[in-house]
Amino acid sequence: MSASPHLRARSRLHRIPPRTFAAGNSVGSSPSRPSLSGLWSSQFVRDLPVLGRAQGGADGNIVMEDGAIDWAYRPTALEGVSDAFAILVTGESMLPKYAAGDLVYINPEKQPHKGRFVLVELEGHRGLVKQFDRWDGDTLVLQQFNPASELRFARQEVLRVLLIIGSMDA
Repeated sequence: MSASPHLRARSRLHRIPPRTFAAGNSVGSSPSRPSLSGLWSSQFVRDLPVLGRAQGGADGNIVMEDGAIDWAYRPTALEGVSDAFAILVTGESMLPKYAAGDLVYINPEKQPHKGRFVLVELEGHRGLVKQFDRWDGDTLVLQQFNPASELRFARQEVLRVLLIIGSMDA
């Protein structure tokens, strides 16, 4: 007995054509041939370094390694951004936006603005994933979700404020 026409049509719709990285093929992604398709595929090359883990809590604890602790697939928004990287979130202070284990993508070339999420690197090897509010003179003002609070840091404590451009849920 053969499958119904409906089942045959459905299986054809969900079949993904194979992709290769042969020379001249413009589909797919690799370090030498970035993807322009905007699609994710298990055949894409994991070329985005995961450089450490950032605490979600108020105390902040970023562990940045000299080299990558892992490699992730590069989202289309980071193609061509050579110093882009990813960080694993730890803690639960930014729930429901970010949970422990989420991978966040960082674009160091873009400036954050009010309401966007950022990775803040502080002196003493500390780091935070928070929502950017503003610079108030020489004070960085951030928002935390869980528990809701406003955090303030003096400019001299802040090494970098880096824009998070997206995430992958754990």
